[in-house]
Amino acid sequence: MRRSRNIIISIIMLLSLVFLTACQSSYSVSRVSSDKDLDLSGSWNDTDIRLVSEALVQSSMKGAWINNFRMKNLGRNPVVIVGTFINRSSEHIDTAIIAKRYEMELVNSGKVDMVADQNFRASIRQEREEQQYFASEETAKALGREIGADFLLQGAVRSVLDQQGNTRVRTYYVSAELIDIETSRKVWVGEETIKKVIQQARYSL
Repeated sequence: MRRSRNIIISIIMLLSLVFLTACQSSYSVSRVSSDKDLDLSGSWNDTDIRLVSEALVQSSMKGAWINNFRMKNLGRNPVVIVGTFINRSSEHIDTAIIAKRYEMELVNSGKVDMVADQNFRASIRQEREEQQYFASEETAKALGREIGADFLLQGAVRSVLDQQGNTRVRTYYVSAELIDIETSRKVWVGEETIKKVIQQARYSL
């Protein structure tokens, strides 16, 4: 009797150990290429940033505003400053990453010149002012030599979520526009849309 009881207890303990081992969470980490498309949750991610930035830059480069500006300014590249990209979606999205990626694409195109935005301009001006007192006359940078921007780049991110049962459709609208600083005229407006279908499997016992 005692032997049978011990066997039963041993079986229960063994099954409990197997169950606990199976329930333990495990994870692994692997490095992948930064341009590999990965989408785990359906939320906004780095792939979306890359696709949106590339599409909007290509659209803006095809606009007539660059050629129009060059014709009026002896072939000079237009100078652009990055303004604010506003997050109007329901998610936490770091729009500064979008703005920076957009800026990189514009600079690398060779068709547009960029100047420092407001966040960096303050530190540059402070450094320039301090040089007037602490740097030698030969190396101190002169005041009043900044290049004025011709156009301001700004944009916004919006999102719409539609859901039915275990299926969700999440749509992102990323808009951007270039504004003539002197006249406040919009010379280009573009929008890129990303739509994702997220299906959650039903759990069954």
